[in-house]
Amino acid sequence: MRHPLRLIAAVSLLAAAGTSHAVFVNGGFEQNGLAGWTVGGGTNPGLAGTPPFTGASVQITPGAAGPASVVGAGADPRAPGITLPRVGQFTAKINDEATGARLTTMSQVDTITAADVDPADGLPHLRFSFAPVLDDPAHSPEEQPYFYVVVRNVADNSVLFEQFAYSGQPGVTFQQGTGSWKYLPFQNVDAVLPASAVGQQISLTVIGADCSLSGHAGYVYVDGFGSAPVGGGGGVPPARVPVPTLDRFGMLLMALLLAVSGLLAWRRGD
Repeated sequence: MRHPLRLIAAVSLLAAAGTSHAVFVNGGFEQNGLAGWTVGGGTNPGLAGTPPFTGASVQITPGAAGPASVVGAGADPRAPGITLPRVGQFTAKINDEATGARLTTMSQVDTITAADVDPADGLPHLRFSFAPVLDDPAHSPEEQPYFYVVVRNVADNSVLFEQFAYSGQPGVTFQQGTGSWKYLPFQNVDAVLPASAVGQQISLTVIGADCSLSGHAGYVYVDGFGSAPVGGGGGVPPARVPVPTLDRFGMLLMALLLAVSGLLAWRRGD
């Protein structure tokens, strides 16, 4: 399935190799709960600005955390094309089908280690799967239910990966659920990090939000957070998302090389 959710770099299909599940604590939610994750939330006052929206458009009115839960085997009555769980025995559900302009966040901060390096390419990977289920009341875009997933480097707050969509967003290949509900089948993500990421902290945040007018709900399923390819059935093949690999030293080295090249060219011109 193709859809223009924002990726940080070009996308290609991945022939995944086996690695250990690492990076996140309870990344597959197999503890039958949200241990290791921080759940927050509040209400959705609407997205800031105009489309195209990004993470900078997200606004949150502080309030009670949740709702967030884990679900076992079954089917979503609003999204018949989603089979649960995505992998293992449990999948997390961020926000739910109840209304009230509610917005739920789930986040975790972890350190990339050598265990997250894929032997196939010698680079650390971050992999997971998500499936948003959003009611579509056809409000103005900034008022619609939405979901958002973002991975950041803690040291400089740079975005390594993000995806965002509001319900019914033009160009996003939502499937029709029951009634006015729309959904995406599970999307597998493979964020390829630079070798220098080993030893660095990353943060991941997932948001599921109702419409800002309080009458329509939105939520997102997530599963399989780790460095290993997401198994299980029915997911879209993973999007390989390479992250720029030049760290500060690399940038300084490139600048030095450019300066030397310019000096040599100037001297040859004398």
